[in-house]
Amino acid sequence: MAIQKKESYRDNPLLKRVGINVSFTEEQVEEYIKCRKDPLYFTKYIKIITLDDGVTQFKMYDFQEDMLRTFHNNRFTIMKCPRQVGKTTTTVAYLLWTILFQDSQSVAVLANRGETARGILGKLQLAYENLPMWLQQGVVEWNKGRVELENGSIIVASSTSSSAARSGSFNIVFLDEFAFIDDDARFYTSTYPVVSAGKDTQIIMAMLSA
Repeated sequence: MAIQKKESYRDNPLLKRVGINVSFTEEQVEEYIKCRKDPLYFTKYIKIITLDDGVTQFKMYDFQEDMLRTFHNNRFTIMKCPRQVGKTTTTVAYLLWTILFQDSQSVAVLANRGETARGILGKLQLAYENLPMWLQQGVVEWNKGRVELENGSIIVASSTSSSAARSGSFNIVFLDEFAFIDDDARFYTSTYPVVSAGKDTQIIMAMLSA
């Protein structure tokens, strides 16, 4: 549902700007609480683009549900999957849940190419724009490389250069296409200290299977 222009972020009717109060129905309050408690339940509100149907609901397979539970219950996750199995979309759903329902979270999406990382962030932005307004946070910043929400949470996208994550501390680092990173040992040793200082910080690593 679109909102009025004066309530939108930079005239985007699908995004709520900072400081806009939303009136909740009793049903929406119950749904919000369920989404906040359970990232798997939240995925019922995730939309994706498919070749056949355009923008449609993300319907998860059992193995994708297992992946999401693994992210949620573990600090360090390595995925070894073939292409076109929805690993990126599943990860995006979890990252979106994190920045929406947890305050002051910092998330980094890093890939072997900056274009790939920005494409992942673009999937998250598409899912965000298709959320109902009562699930959204107000948007502080929104561009191809960074999203910041009014609850203080941010997500950034970058290439996996050895210095990509050194400038900040992150609660979650998602490393995509890890097998294609040049000098991955050097990159990992420069990235690991970014998350190792916290007790609950996470690394999610994805690579292709043979």
